[in-house]
Amino acid sequence: MGNFYTNITVLGRDGALVASRLRSLAREAFVADVGGSCVVYDRECDEQRTETLGALAARLSRELGARSFAVLNHDDDALWFQLYDRSGLIAEYSSRGGARTKVKALCRALGRPREVLAMWMLLKRPFVFEVSRHRLLARRLELPEASVGAGFEYVRRGETPSGVHAGQLLQVRPGG
Repeated sequence: MGNFYTNITVLGRDGALVASRLRSLAREAFVADVGGSCVVYDRECDEQRTETLGALAARLSRELGARSFAVLNHDDDALWFQLYDRSGLIAEYSSRGGARTKVKALCRALGRPREVLAMWMLLKRPFVFEVSRHRLLARRLELPEASVGAGFEYVRRGETPSGVHAGQLLQVRPGG
């Protein structure tokens, strides 16, 4: 059995601010505060519906004035992501076809314009396990290590995301 996870990296915002916003939206989530950005592990998004995940990423981006990177890994057979900024969707990708990202826009938006060719090759080549593609993608785009291989259910069960210690993890409960 492969990985099943979703999360949203909110770039350039601290965890307390993002947790406060999630609380006001009555979300149940964990937030990892990781060096100037944070990773959101939302309970509802963990149901693996791209519409729900994309809508939350878009809303956080718009309301917090930040870029947000939503990712979904389904059984290590499919990797999907979307990148938003305040004005909307910048890039989208699905390893199963359909959504093909604008690699140049993705790399520029994340301050990695020299990574276009490497990123294009990374998104085109086959992988046995999509978590491996996600790990390389995160490294190339300088996304937090905590965004790879972690989702709400994993964190709820006590699995700490990679590169995160207990003091960096905030729990958000509706009304709490």
